[in-house]
Amino acid sequence: MYYYYIYDGFLADGKYDRTLAAIETRLTDLGISGKIGRLSPFTNARGLIRDETRRGVQTLVVVGNDETVSKVVEGLGEAKVTLGFIPVGSSNEIARSLGIPEGVEACDVLSKRVTQKIDLGLVNGRFFLSSVRIPQGEVTIEGEGKYRISTPRTKCEVIVSNLRSGQVIDDEYPVSFRPGDPKDGFLDTLVRPSAGGIWGTIRKRLPNVPSVIPLRKMCISSDKPFPVIADGRTFMNDSLSIEIVPDRLKVITGRERQFAQEMG
Repeated sequence: MYYYYIYDGFLADGKYDRTLAAIETRLTDLGISGKIGRLSPFTNARGLIRDETRRGVQTLVVVGNDETVSKVVEGLGEAKVTLGFIPVGSSNEIARSLGIPEGVEACDVLSKRVTQKIDLGLVNGRFFLSSVRIPQGEVTIEGEGKYRISTPRTKCEVIVSNLRSGQVIDDEYPVSFRPGDPKDGFLDTLVRPSAGGIWGTIRKRLPNVPSVIPLRKMCISSDKPFPVIADGRTFMNDSLSIEIVPDRLKVITGRERQFAQEMG
């Protein structure tokens, strides 16, 4: 089995040298070491993935954090691969949701190769794995001709979730009630008041389990550009087209993943 490891550019910082050396030693011991590609301002994930899949690579391993995952997933294009993860650095909520421990311990999960086929989201033609979040903004959500929701002028947060994540919903909510099951063919859409001010006080008085609308496709728009965070990456836009792509990606997961195991 040929593994191709995609390292994020921030790992060039010397403070990660010891961690990476330990990871590479463990991968060699497990017999799953492979070629390494590095992201940089001049080298993007799409180009690396295209070149290596043409050479026959079937397993890509993301080495980095949530933003690295976002870059690699966004760069998949038409490639049909299995995706593994070795979380390094800060902000590794996606890997945690997939049951992947940080650093060298992730190598053992990778070697066991327990795979799940999961859905991906698509926002304005770009894949995302975990969620699209609008921290605040006066927006209108239209879904499948059944729903039309307009957020009030007061600060509201919109979350469109594919993968359960503690970052998406506060720790006050049990995992079982957090939106996002990447195997159900839906994106879970949640609108709620942002934290802070009087809305923060009101929010604390709301029931512990927020209401969630499952949708396969939706449009979110506004009269002016609003901030959007997709899997840790931020951009501005005044219109989003979001949909689910069922069973799009095979991923290597750990025991502690936050969704059900595939049966059969």
